[in-house]
Amino acid sequence: MKTRTTLALAAVLLGIGAAGCSSSGGTTPPGAPPRPFGGVTHYDEQQRAALHDAEEVLVAGCMRERGFAYRPQGLATGDHRVDANPYGLLSGDQAANDGFGVISTALNLKQAADPNQDHDADQAWKAALLGTDAHRVTVDLPDHQQFYYNSDSCLTQARDTLYGPDYFRLFNTFQVLGNKVVSGVQADGRYTAAEGHWRDCMSSAHQVAAHLADPVAVIDQRVKQDGGDPAKTHDLIGGELSLAKTSARCQDQAGLAATVEQIQSDVEKTVIGTDRPLLDQLRGLRQQALARASHPAPTGTH
Repeated sequence: MKTRTTLALAAVLLGIGAAGCSSSGGTTPPGAPPRPFGGVTHYDEQQRAALHDAEEVLVAGCMRERGFAYRPQGLATGDHRVDANPYGLLSGDQAANDGFGVISTALNLKQAADPNQDHDADQAWKAALLGTDAHRVTVDLPDHQQFYYNSDSCLTQARDTLYGPDYFRLFNTFQVLGNKVVSGVQADGRYTAAEGHWRDCMSSAHQVAAHLADPVAVIDQRVKQDGGDPAKTHDLIGGELSLAKTSARCQDQAGLAATVEQIQSDVEKTVIGTDRPLLDQLRGLRQQALARASHPAPTGTH
């Protein structure tokens, strides 16, 4: 719903692009391309759905206690780009099955219906759900970044119950630090050398690309040029799969994933500084939230 989405955005980082977040051990599945800090801020599709559903039940319970009806909202489906690797790394299987995920997302992304739309004009209902500016809390993060939330909102209460009160401060902290890790890796000479080998391989395959993100941008542009016509977009699938498979093969030949993993381990040590206990704390809260989501509290409790 519009108001629900507004609150979700309010609780997320202000002015920060999300980095997928590996080498410090943790949550990245074996064999998956590396992500900063073991992928501690990344959840797979099944985990995202479970956490979302658990949070919606808690929001509904909070609203009910305040005398308001709230119908849990579904999660958007078909977004195949949400799991994209922050470095642009791509496995051969992923490339063969879904390319870069651009066209499949364009064709399949579906936003969930808004079951609470009839409450949009109810200011008391919205205040219970979204909270009020008088209870706004701003949290400082590394690199002069911030995020905020309304402490009196049902969403905040639900999230604190599911994840723990410190979770989003830690989560957003490691989003910022994860972005710094990605930037540090990409600025390292070992990475630029490996990317150069990938670029030479792409050139030999008659594909002009300076950086790993370029092939994705090419497909993005082609999708935009089709004017949103599903039939035209569908016709682009073969081209995306071919380009993605070429990029994945060249990444493999250049040893990019192994290079990134090695550099990332070095960069993480510098970036994390004295915050390593916070990483352990975030991992613990993450596991607790996943456990709670897999064993939700009975309806009417929180």
